[in-house]
Amino acid sequence: MKNINLYILLLSSLFLFSCGGSDDGGAGPSSSNVAPTVPKLVFPTNNLVCTNFNLEFDWDAATDSNGDAISYTVDISESETFSTLLFTATTIETVNTVTLEKGTTYFWRVKASDSEGNESIYSDTQTFFTEPDAAVNTVPNAPSVVGPTLGERVSGSSITLDWDASDVDQDPLLYDLYFGDTNPPVLISENITVSTFDVSVSANTTYYWRVVVKDSHQSATIGQVWNFRTE
Repeated sequence: MKNINLYILLLSSLFLFSCGGSDDGGAGPSSSNVAPTVPKLVFPTNNLVCTNFNLEFDWDAATDSNGDAISYTVDISESETFSTLLFTATTIETVNTVTLEKGTTYFWRVKASDSEGNESIYSDTQTFFTEPDAAVNTVPNAPSVVGPTLGERVSGSSITLDWDASDVDQDPLLYDLYFGDTNPPVLISENITVSTFDVSVSANTTYYWRVVVKDSHQSATIGQVWNFRTE
């Protein structure tokens, strides 16, 4: 009888250990969620003098390796340390239009946040100025596309981008060109003196481009984003 009781006790112990869970409930290690990349400022460019006071701020999109939704916080201040904010906003877009005061030095920066609450560090800070006597100068007119036209299909490994721009004051104009296969496009050339530019392209690709027109008073007008596709 003693042997039978001992046998039952051993079986009960084995059953208890085999059914018991691990201390962590069997859960494996959880993967960490990382912050988005740091946005890169596009416009207004550093040290730009503006007479357009309804200004569109533009920055490159951040990326998130976890595929989380991204939003952006844009800060504008008269202080380089951003001790006091004149304007701050959160948006899912990569542009934000702000009305500014005349004769002021501004600083601006952007950071990205994901839907899990992770934040990137702030972008580099850029500064720009607004002229106090904007009425003496008119900003250039927005550029118009000559070719390739919007949505046009083109062929060849080299394409000539062609646009037209004018200025009521007849000031000499310079152009900054943004181009690439991402939207918004990236800056590829500054202070172009003519309204054409040759770019190399690959087949079966959609390209985006825009032109910023600047006059001799350093006033600037941002053109819309155009696109074309290669065959």
